[in-house]
Amino acid sequence: MLAEEIITQEEYRENVEANNIENNELAEKKNDLLTAMESEKTADNIEKFKQELLRFLIFDELTPEINRTEVKDNGTPFIHYRFSASIPD
Repeated sequence: MLAEEIITQEEYRENVEANNIENNELAEKKNDLLTAMESEKTADNIEKFKQELLRFLIFDELTPEINRTEVKDNGTPFIHYRFSASIPD
């Protein structure tokens, strides 16, 4: 267009500048989207890790070393092991 003299040198420079601005904006949007995708992957990984931990934390029976458990009035848990001596309140 410029070589064929359809547009002037000034119009050409304006178009190049507008294109450069648009390219920069699009590159910035791309980086924002990539960052969001990484954050989403991290959140997914954290959720998967949490589910794995919960799987190991759920148990229905006491181990042989634990005789019984009780919770005090103030909410403090107390575990009675088979080898522990009785502690007065």
